[in-house]
Amino acid sequence: MISQMLAQRAAESNPIKVGVIGTGKFGAGLVAQISQMEGMEVAAIADVNAHNARYAYLSSGAASEEIQTAETGDELEDSVRAGRPVIVEDGLALTDCDSVDVIVESTGLPEVGARYAYHALSNRKHVVMVNVEADVTVGPFLRRTADAAGVVYTMVDGDQPAVTWNIVEWARSLGLEIVAAGRGTIYFDDDFEGTPETAASRFGFTEEHIERRTINLKMFNSFRDGTKAQVEMTALANAAGLVPDRRGMHEPSVNLEEIPLRFSLQEEGGLLSRHGVVELANSVAADGRTLLPNPLKMGVFAVVRSEHPFTREDLAYHGCHVGGEGKNFLLYRPYHLVAVPAPLSIARAVFFNAANGSCAPTATAECVTVAKRDLRKGEALDGGGGYTVVGQCEKASVARQEGLLPLGLAEGAVVKRAISKGEAVRYGDVELNEDSFVLKMRRLQDGLAGGEQL
Repeated sequence: MISQMLAQRAAESNPIKVGVIGTGKFGAGLVAQISQMEGMEVAAIADVNAHNARYAYLSSGAASEEIQTAETGDELEDSVRAGRPVIVEDGLALTDCDSVDVIVESTGLPEVGARYAYHALSNRKHVVMVNVEADVTVGPFLRRTADAAGVVYTMVDGDQPAVTWNIVEWARSLGLEIVAAGRGTIYFDDDFEGTPETAASRFGFTEEHIERRTINLKMFNSFRDGTKAQVEMTALANAAGLVPDRRGMHEPSVNLEEIPLRFSLQEEGGLLSRHGVVELANSVAADGRTLLPNPLKMGVFAVVRSEHPFTREDLAYHGCHVGGEGKNFLLYRPYHLVAVPAPLSIARAVFFNAANGSCAPTATAECVTVAKRDLRKGEALDGGGGYTVVGQCEKASVARQEGLLPLGLAEGAVVKRAISKGEAVRYGDVELNEDSFVLKMRRLQDGLAGGEQL
């Protein structure tokens, strides 16, 4: 259906006009994918690094002489209307552009992403939120803003939260219960201490690859120190109404066939104290150094439950791994394709006014801040993927009760007391940046800001 609707837009010379903010690895990959499609085009790119934006266009087939640079909103508008690829430094200018249909926010920075997404939604533009770091911090506020404006605020297909959400939605539509849902990880015993300097070697990246794919090593370090998986499962939890079973989740070392066994209730021989949780399946063996023989790796999964004997018989007969005393079954996808299917989220928003998973107006989970090493009084925190802290998924109710600091507010916060490695950071432990836009939005979300305006 989507392909037919895109073909119709192409036939009418009326493509969906997409604005992309941030052209790191994901953003550049999205530009490349859309360049191969009909009925959709990247009308404009916003990036503080114009070289990255230009490189994304050139790598996707645009001729150098065709690419425009806009200094004003009027110049941006004129280029978009004329169908000329255009680059602008200021993302706010792109969110104000009347001719753009959808904004894709892919900077990965909570402060920046919150601002751009809010302004785009306020201008009645659909927002595809690649920036899970911002989503887990102020997603409920952004969702309410979208609902009030009559537009879509959505996760992005291809990224693990939305890919997992697709499985969850499929299962729930069929009346199956969600026992656990999540993603695979490759988490070695020394990854927790990883820093941006070590990220390239941990991934096996060459200097050529880092430059060619515009790799952000701090972001990629968050993939290895565990933070990104925790952030993504917080996003999934808030979109699917799930919670972590415990802070940081269990993340056992499991082969595929073991997933429905381990992610079952304790009384059934598993790890869980309840159903309806987010989880991580580690592909590294218990020794912390070697890969398991049959792991999920970077795929996604859901453990579903059926009480009907016919359904249980069919699921087992057709190849689902079984657990939970014969009532739990593994559904999985062995890969996620990152930016490749991302345009489908854009199309669903435009054609059906539908989200590919979206944070609920009230969060069920929080990604809280945890000390990566011993922290000294007076130190400034540097956020996810850096040197000072990591994120861990916790129940929103627990985070509120204990006053735990959301990871998205950590960058730039100054420590007021010594904090031990592995200790959760509380609001009272830090001095926050009172000029922060995302902090103001979070206070409005929490009902703590009084008459403060964004």
